[in-house]
Amino acid sequence: MKNPPTLSDAEINEIDELLGAVPEPFETVDAVILDGYLAGVLVQPVIIQPDAWLAPIFGTEGIPEPGIPGWSEAQHNRLITLITRRKDEMLRGILEDGWFDPIVPMIEDDDGKVLEGKDALEGLGYWAAGFEWALANFPQLEEAALSGVPDLLDSIWRHLPEQDETQQAMTKALDDEHPLKNIDEAIEALVFDVVDLAQIGIAESHKVETVVRDAPKVGRNDPCPCGSGRKYKQCHGSN
Repeated sequence: MKNPPTLSDAEINEIDELLGAVPEPFETVDAVILDGYLAGVLVQPVIIQPDAWLAPIFGTEGIPEPGIPGWSEAQHNRLITLITRRKDEMLRGILEDGWFDPIVPMIEDDDGKVLEGKDALEGLGYWAAGFEWALANFPQLEEAALSGVPDLLDSIWRHLPEQDETQQAMTKALDDEHPLKNIDEAIEALVFDVVDLAQIGIAESHKVETVVRDAPKVGRNDPCPCGSGRKYKQCHGSN
């Protein structure tokens, strides 16, 4: 089956518009935060079902029922379709190319001029906040204590606009040791961090545990281990 085409700029804008159209009391994310959130879902070491990962996109009220006042079934289905396509597109890029293009806004100054250099990195903060929202709802990645994960997360958290003292110290250390000169360099580092996390998480989610028996298997014609002297099939194996 042929993969669906990559979302166009118009479709990404449509996602943003549909998210903004969801009525109260739902508090939806925007397209940029959504993008970071989807990445945070994809790196988890467990398979998360759609109903579970879709709900936090709409805040804490769950998924809105299509057909409620101000939210039609057509709007609902279109939004879910576009979000699912974006998630699948990101996963396909991670698995096949080791790359995906994150949705990151270009930051402008008061005169409408696009910021350059380190000032342009502000846009990554919204994306990182979405990633953080995913891990707040699905803590399995951090709880699994997998090798390499804390350093990769710190590299993403450096972009968060609101940080506690510990994170501020870590961000300063990263900025001193691995400074990011411009938005392109920062995006490249961010994507590679996510790809590495996804590879760790996906490998963990596909592990198959070997079943170890506490005692040798008893054949149906063997003596019953209870000591009755009867065959297993005529004793405890009769059930």
